[in-house]
Order: sequence, then structure tokens, then C-alpha cells
Amino acid sequence: MTSLRRPRSPLSPSRRSPLAGRALVVALGAASALALAGCTGDAEEGPTPVAVGATEYQPILETRQPVPGSAEDEVTIGLVSLTADGSTVELRVLLTPHFAGDDPTESYSVYDMFGRDHDPRIVDVGTLTEYKIVSSSGTTLSTDPHEAETVNGRPVLYQAWFPRPEGEPATVDVRLNDSWPALEDVPVTWESEE
Repeated sequence: MTSLRRPRSPLSPSRRSPLAGRALVVALGAASALALAGCTGDAEEGPTPVAVGATEYQPILETRQPVPGSAEDEVTIGLVSLTADGSTVELRVLLTPHFAGDDPTESYSVYDMFGRDHDPRIVDVGTLTEYKIVSSSGTTLSTDPHEAETVNGRPVLYQAWFPRPEGEPATVDVRLNDSWPALEDVPVTWESEE
């Protein structure tokens, strides 16, 4: 299972969020405060809020992984929420680059952090069903991985929408990249379907 750890400290932005105006607008679901099954530790030692632009996000888990294909670069993944509303499920993840290099102004895209392989999915292990990002008329319903970028140590919000899983499972696994371990037993917040 992916290990959890407390983020170092909340980050305050010094510039406008790179996603401003780029993210799709969807009804906001309440972020889940549930701890992942099988995890231990004091509840007060969980991840703290992280500021991205003018908004604070509360990750429910955080892990640091190597950037696929790189021996020196890493990315912190802070899973914020997985919320079903209507016919889709919205995934929110904070991605923070930790790339080798001396230039503090150099930007890194979500695509760079994913190791130039963008194919996130959610998996309902109970029914052995995998859900890929929704796309319509050639448009993928996710944050543009090439356009969303940030500098070392500063998080960027990544969002993606998947088809609503049948049977409304309480938890699913999230696979952001095949080179990283799956984020297991992620709780799904189910909004009322109207």
C-alpha cells in the first residue's frame, strides 16, 4: 500500500494559479475526511491544507514518487478527493515537482511530472472494471497536462473526470501512472444524482 505522510507545510502562492480559466467547471463536492483503510497513525498527523492560487485543498493522502524515466526527479502526489456527481466522478490531485536543477524559475508541466505518459484511470477492484478519462469530440475532460505547470516545490491542481462507476463502490483504486503504485482504497464521495 502507498505510504502516507504529513506534508511539510502549507504553501502560499506567489503567482496566479496556472490552471485559472483552464479547468472545467463542475459542481464542487465535499472533500472526504476519511482515512484510507489499513492506515495507522494519529488523526492529527494527517496532511495539512495546501494553497493553490486562492484556494486551499486538504489532501486525504500524500506520497512521493520518482518521475518515470528519471533517476533524479520526483513528484509529490497529494490526493484531494474523488467525488461522484451526476454521470461522472471528479478526481482532484495536487502535484508538486522536485526536479534536479539550479533554476528556481524553471517550470514543469503535469506532463513532465507524469513522465510524459498521461493515462490516469480509476479501477473498481470488486467488479474488475477500469474507467478511463471521459472524452468527447476529441476533447479529454481533464486538466491540460501540457499547459498546467508550476515550479519546484509549488503544487499545481490536476483534475480529471471519469464515468460514474456502476454500483457506487465505497472505494476504488486510482492509477495515475503505470510506473507508480496504485493509490488503493480511495474513498468515493457520492453526491445525489438528480
